[in-house]
Amino acid sequence: MSYAKRLKAARKHAKLTQGELAKKVGITQTSISDLETEKSASSSFNASIAMHCGVSAIWLETGIGEMTNLHSPPAQQAVNGNVEGEPVPIKEGIVPVVGMAQLGSNGYFEALDFPVGHGDGYVQIYSNDPNAYALKVVGDSMEPRIRSGEYVLIEPNKGYVAGDEVLVKTLDGQSMIKVFMYCRDGEVRLLSVNEAHAPITMLLSQIDRIHVVGAIVKASRYVSI
Repeated sequence: MSYAKRLKAARKHAKLTQGELAKKVGITQTSISDLETEKSASSSFNASIAMHCGVSAIWLETGIGEMTNLHSPPAQQAVNGNVEGEPVPIKEGIVPVVGMAQLGSNGYFEALDFPVGHGDGYVQIYSNDPNAYALKVVGDSMEPRIRSGEYVLIEPNKGYVAGDEVLVKTLDGQSMIKVFMYCRDGEVRLLSVNEAHAPITMLLSQIDRIHVVGAIVKASRYVSI
């Protein structure tokens, strides 16, 4: 089943018109129509579309698995009985992997910079940032916080505060994942995730972008395409 047919099936499952779904997601009815007539290949709003239609975001994007998660087994009770209350439902979603962070001994890495939504598979995690993307981490310069083979979720449209991990790309093309400390008097102070690397201070004018790291994702949550 094509993406267009899956989208149409999801919308009918939710009993929504094209206009109603478009309004909920925050896009135009024409965009929904283009997707359902295969004028567009896919949408960066898939997670939101899936949520409003009550279907699996992974199924909508890739066709993998079932359309809904109604038959998912209940969470097992903790063996030692020290967990109270009902399980909290986690929103499902997928984020494209757009490159690899090949880490070096100096704490920098080379990041492939594909357009968002066009990359090498997906990681199963929810983000309400429509431009969220993920990078695969290779190397040990960020251990033990981030291990080789794991993924980092990057959310370009979200803010960050002192203590947050961020992806920093400089104007001369260097990329790194650091802990943001402060921006003061035109300077940005960054700490290293791995304590083996010293803190650095950079001029704000030297930085092309700073994107917050929304999550560290285990390799088991990767889905190929």
